[in-house]
Amino acid sequence: MNVELNRLQTFSEWPGDAPVSPDRIAKAGFFATKQGYEVECFSCHVKISTWNYGDQAMARHKDLSPTCPFVLDPSTSGNAPFTFRPTVVPFLPLDYTNESVRLASFENWPVPDIVRPEDLARAGFFSLKDGDNTKCAYCKGVVRAWEPGDVPDLEHKRHFPACWFVRNIIEERLTNNSIPNSSSNSVTHGEGPLIQVRSEVDNLNELGVQKHNGPKRPDYATVESRLRSFTNWSPSLIQTPDQLAQAGFHYEGVGDQVRCFHCDGGLRHWDPEDDPWTEHARWFSTCAFVKLVKGQEFVTACALDNAEQTNMPKEKIQSSRKRREVTERELQEHLVNPAAIAALTIGIDVQRVKRALKEKLQLTGHGYSQPDALVEAALNLQLEEDDGFENIRTRDAVTAAINQVVRAASAQTLPPSDPDNSSSPLSLEEENRRLREARQCKICMDAEVGIVFLPCGHLATCVTCAPNLEDCPVCRSAIKATVRTFLS
Repeated sequence: MNVELNRLQTFSEWPGDAPVSPDRIAKAGFFATKQGYEVECFSCHVKISTWNYGDQAMARHKDLSPTCPFVLDPSTSGNAPFTFRPTVVPFLPLDYTNESVRLASFENWPVPDIVRPEDLARAGFFSLKDGDNTKCAYCKGVVRAWEPGDVPDLEHKRHFPACWFVRNIIEERLTNNSIPNSSSNSVTHGEGPLIQVRSEVDNLNELGVQKHNGPKRPDYATVESRLRSFTNWSPSLIQTPDQLAQAGFHYEGVGDQVRCFHCDGGLRHWDPEDDPWTEHARWFSTCAFVKLVKGQEFVTACALDNAEQTNMPKEKIQSSRKRREVTERELQEHLVNPAAIAALTIGIDVQRVKRALKEKLQLTGHGYSQPDALVEAALNLQLEEDDGFENIRTRDAVTAAINQVVRAASAQTLPPSDPDNSSSPLSLEEENRRLREARQCKICMDAEVGIVFLPCGHLATCVTCAPNLEDCPVCRSAIKATVRTFLS
């Protein structure tokens, strides 16, 4: 297997939609063992069985086996490279422009109850075999994190309006009202109940109402906490820790890999001309933090720019973290640790505690060491289960809520009257002080308020602090949605 061509020929059964191509893996010294995605080095015999999109095969090899003779010097390791492409290639790439090929990629699709493979394939998407990540066969746009009520045709058009498939196929279907699984603007899945009314969601978007979710990493919710993670950040990179932290990223301690505290989207391989905010909005256009701080117009412009740059290398995006298997026995062991016992003692439901533990173990391999972190995670699951956002059903209801907000905002900007001394006017200095306090964020006490919480209607925080909250800081009610406001 020291001959690169022989290594390449072992990939005859390698899936065409695998995260890393066989030629790159064979060039890095590996041959396929025919056990899933497992490959083995011909020289040091180290094995790799899991691959993510954007992985560099030689870099993985060097990390796992830095003393491998092939890694140290391929020319003296016995490796026989080739500098030409063979006439007969050992595998044929799948033609994802064929709808039946796209549909076949959804074997073992993890979320058929949220969005059906038939609808995704019809909308031009095929599965990337990594969670619910899907990719367009034409514009190469990636859509992930599918939610109940999502219509693939509409999501494809919303994220990548310049795509050839969108402009020539989907738009014609939408014009003819032939959206799959739709009737009278409602969306259903199989025999299940009504999930969401599409026209009402569009009305909410037009009104600037955005569904609210808390951050995935609350420990990095502040700019200061994110800045502290950049201790070992390379000073040779153009992007500074301050720029990246302001754009919501914290450093993962490896290379130039950063990750958003709110949506958990990761980026790496930064180019000198890359702007953190632009790249954040371009690759993770559904991130609520970017939408609140930069606005929907900015996000839409970046997503459109991304759709037009179809030849841009996709290795910049870090794929979602690989989830490990968690056994029931492992869960039971973590249920008796002090953090879990403390959460159960205060009345948190045992099933929610187990779900929170399972998600943490799947992502990190470690349980919770602090009771408050486990309690917060379990409560977040409860909020997701009790999500009442679907109760904001119509344009009239939202309009009434916003009118209430406007009245509340107007009342907050006026200095309160003094019933005991109504005849004596306030001094100019006192009036200015009260006006400043009314417009001041109640969390950071620095920036100007700019986000209204629904359904309570309180205008209390700035755009930077709002994404970090689960409950309104004024009335402590759960935040279901937000509206960006501008005081004038």
